[in-house]
Amino acid sequence: MSKDRIWFLVGKKLAGEASAEELNELEGLLRSDPDMHYALQNITDLWNLPTPATDDAEDAFNRHVNKLKDAGVKWEQTPAPENQPNFPITQKRSRKTLMVISIASAVLMITCIYWYNSITKKAASSRPFAKNEVSTRNGSKTKITLPDGSKVWLNAGSVLTYNKDFGGEIREVELSGEAFFEVVPHISPKSAQKVPFIIHTHHLDVRVLGTAFNVKSYPGDKQTETSLVHGKVEVLIHNRPDEKIMLRPNEKLVVKNEETNQPVSNKPGASNKEPFVSLSKLTYTAADSILVETAWVENKLVFDNESFLDVAAKMERWYNVKIEFRDEKKQALRFTGVFENETIQQALDYLSITAPFHYSIQGNTIIIGR
Repeated sequence: MSKDRIWFLVGKKLAGEASAEELNELEGLLRSDPDMHYALQNITDLWNLPTPATDDAEDAFNRHVNKLKDAGVKWEQTPAPENQPNFPITQKRSRKTLMVISIASAVLMITCIYWYNSITKKAASSRPFAKNEVSTRNGSKTKITLPDGSKVWLNAGSVLTYNKDFGGEIREVELSGEAFFEVVPHISPKSAQKVPFIIHTHHLDVRVLGTAFNVKSYPGDKQTETSLVHGKVEVLIHNRPDEKIMLRPNEKLVVKNEETNQPVSNKPGASNKEPFVSLSKLTYTAADSILVETAWVENKLVFDNESFLDVAAKMERWYNVKIEFRDEKKQALRFTGVFENETIQQALDYLSITAPFHYSIQGNTIIIGR
């Protein structure tokens, strides 16, 4: 109804027959419809062109009428009486013809504009969200600030991905590897509600509002860890969607990457089998009270009573090397230590003093033998 009214008022304006009230009404309608306003600008330019020859005007008129019919617009023209005298066509008649042509142009132009906008919006909605990706190679780390002000420390051999529209109404990232997060609270500008921050990993999702925590989820690792320093997080395990686990400050959740039938456990020694999900306190080194789970953020490689196999995996990422065991028995050796500025050779020398083993370095590969 409003578009019909706009076309009617446009016709009266171009014919010079619109009242002041009608012009004000047209202006208000066009303010609420920018596409119509753009079309009117083009019509006005067309109207101000020099009047074409009569034959050209009639041909243009007929072409536009045919296009209107093709577009589905009803058009009825009153036939002239048979005995009507053939008066010469005046300038006024040409102006009225131009008015009809202009209105027809408006209809076609508006139809094209709306069609174009519709196609553009559909095409935009069908495109996948553009993503930002931050990655680190083995032997390197990085720190980034997300658009919402949250900070992320990315450990070696890790990938963090997030949509380019991150922030505002949605805060979700995908993590492969290890990262420490300092998440700031964020209020939605639309709903005035707190927007959660969600980390998606291969085996679980972590949902937070504002907190500091560490997530470790490397491909190929035996387990996925979430360590909460302060604040509150909610963890949803993918293959146990009915279980939502809330972590309190100074707690760590460990999820085995292979399903078992064991329930959630926070009592060490309750079963001879390792539980699928376990809760424990964060670990501090006895010597200088370094928090083991987040020491890497301070550029410290820390391990506390861990098997040589697990220590080797950390060292591979830390030093960008490949470690091979020629003697599998050595994988069970357990170590506790803190490395900061040591080279890989210095670190291996220290470990070999603690528990005897031999090693050799061949390029970028380290061979652990007897």
